[in-house]
Amino acid sequence: NYRLPANVVPVHYNIKLIPYIVEDNFTFEGESNINITIRHVTQTLSLHVLELTINETETSLFDNNGIIYTPAMYNYDNITQILVLNFNDELSPGNYILKMRYVGILHNDLQGFFISSYINEEGNDVWLAATHFEPTYARRAFPCWDEPALKATFDISIKHHRNYTVLSNMPIRKQLDDGNKNSMIWTHFDTTPIISTYLVAFVVADFVRVPTEDETINLWCRSKLVPDTKLAQEVVQKSKTLLAEYTNSTSKVPKMDLVALPRYRTGAMANWGLIIIVETSFAYNESVNTIPAKLGVAVIIAHEMAHHWLSNVVTPFWWSQIWLSEGFATFFQIYILNQMFEDLRTMEYFVVGIQQTILHKDINMNMTPITLDVSSPEEI
Repeated sequence: NYRLPANVVPVHYNIKLIPYIVEDNFTFEGESNINITIRHVTQTLSLHVLELTINETETSLFDNNGIIYTPAMYNYDNITQILVLNFNDELSPGNYILKMRYVGILHNDLQGFFISSYINEEGNDVWLAATHFEPTYARRAFPCWDEPALKATFDISIKHHRNYTVLSNMPIRKQLDDGNKNSMIWTHFDTTPIISTYLVAFVVADFVRVPTEDETINLWCRSKLVPDTKLAQEVVQKSKTLLAEYTNSTSKVPKMDLVALPRYRTGAMANWGLIIIVETSFAYNESVNTIPAKLGVAVIIAHEMAHHWLSNVVTPFWWSQIWLSEGFATFFQIYILNQMFEDLRTMEYFVVGIQQTILHKDINMNMTPITLDVSSPEEI
């Protein structure tokens, strides 16, 4: 069974991470304090873990009375990616805190918490770390209940060299020296609203900040791309205004960062308050690039912004319903661009480029149903 049992639900994650962005040691250390609610009497806790080495001597469970429970046995299933903590004592219904320490690897495969690089103007490799958790890779960065319906709030803290900028879903709450006079600092972020694990994100990089007229919106990229950010600035700001007007609601997020990476797993990812996008879907030079290229950049940014007002607010209970989230975002990306750039005639493009394409595919007898029963990470 790939699904987690319903007897335990997460409430809040306090996650501290220390990534080592050095060529001979692409790893990270983590510490998680997870507030959970046990609904029914149980002797087991089941949660997702992937490619993390758990420090079993540091794992413990605390109840509201300060009683400490230590797992008697650990069972891990490589297929389901579920770790089961077995306790000798029965755990009564109530609130608990699960404390865990672990070590992970910063892989170079653009999944989970990963490492990447680019070549700077001097011809040197410059390394950075970033995340891509959708659909099932949050478990690769921290132990968690990694299902879209199992939402919680998150406190993220990251230790890093002061030469790096660290971004996450929320504004920075405070930054503190680690006390060792080694140019390392802790960056602590505000608590997120209740979100799914796949919407959590963070980036550790040396990028340049590109401010916009809206002080809550910032773009981040390599310095050489700054002259090519005008279109991205325009689309992200106007998208916010149009979506707020259409939904008759104020901004859903206190800040919005748009970070351009040299390489990324998809065109972009609408993490809550932190859109991560590949450079080719971000930069546009009017004197060099074509009109279709302009449309491509605008469509992707508008799509990710639409997620923040629509599908990131009401997420699917399970991945079988993900088509609804993407469907809303796909329609509204065109709707708002049609008001932004009337000369591009994007509503006509929607009919020809999207609607008719879908209708053509729909007559194929081998077409996969949009609502598909999926269970394993591979199926998802």
